[in-house]
Amino acid sequence: MTPDRELMRGAIDTHVHTSPAIFPRLMDDAELALAAVDYGMRAVVLKDHDMITTGRAYYVNRMVPGVESIGTVILNRSVGGLNPDVVEAGIQYGAKVVFMPTNHSKWHQEYYGNSNYPGLVRPKQSPGEGIRILDANGKLKPEVLKIIDRVAEADVCLSTGHLSHEETFALVDEAANRGVVKILVTHGNWALCKYTLDEQKKLMDKGAYIEYVVLTLLSPVFHEQPLVELADWIKRFQGERLVLGSDLGQVYGPPPPEGIRMGIAGLLGAGVPTEYLEKMTKVNPAKLLNLKG
Repeated sequence: MTPDRELMRGAIDTHVHTSPAIFPRLMDDAELALAAVDYGMRAVVLKDHDMITTGRAYYVNRMVPGVESIGTVILNRSVGGLNPDVVEAGIQYGAKVVFMPTNHSKWHQEYYGNSNYPGLVRPKQSPGEGIRILDANGKLKPEVLKIIDRVAEADVCLSTGHLSHEETFALVDEAANRGVVKILVTHGNWALCKYTLDEQKKLMDKGAYIEYVVLTLLSPVFHEQPLVELADWIKRFQGERLVLGSDLGQVYGPPPPEGIRMGIAGLLGAGVPTEYLEKMTKVNPAKLLNLKG
């Protein structure tokens, strides 16, 4: 077995987009699970910008028991925005990741001019004011503090979504202060949210993990990062407090498990040690998702 395929055995993809979804997707939840089993993966995290995925994960786990499908909730307008009751319900239904707003965030809508993406458009726009987690004085809104407290109590993962840098740093600070120990800064190597190495180190020092996604290496639309740059970043941090997810599932990219394998193969070829990638694809994701053993 090749080194990249060997690393796929027991790997966890923290960031996968599947159908049913309002955005067009390459495969549905069950197809993803079956593909993940073929690669020997341990778990996949189902991310949908417009609905909680816990119910979907429940049924896929009954259909395809060889891999764990994990549900999440994203606090976009379609589920009520920054609503602590939605977070509580999502957690009780089994969500292991709570995402701050993604394409409905104010930062996303300012960056792209709407709640879509270049080359990836909903059949119908989702109009509405962009969500910001800070008030007019630059303080976290009261409802965000309640969300943080519920995440801390449940000991699940808090992910930053598509927030601005200002919002991300404020969220990470307060979450760490309030006892959240599983904080994931979403796709820290993608232009919308991209952080410098110094910024990444500061976030890590506050207790956060940084997610790198192979989307930036492989997607014909979102490709923007040279492989050698990402390899250098990983080698600098030695895989510590890093996670490698796919962020794939778009109709114009590879299937997510194959995308992860391709990313791993490229990073190995660029000199990233196997032990660093083991941390990023297995050890660190398992910690964030409370996967034992």
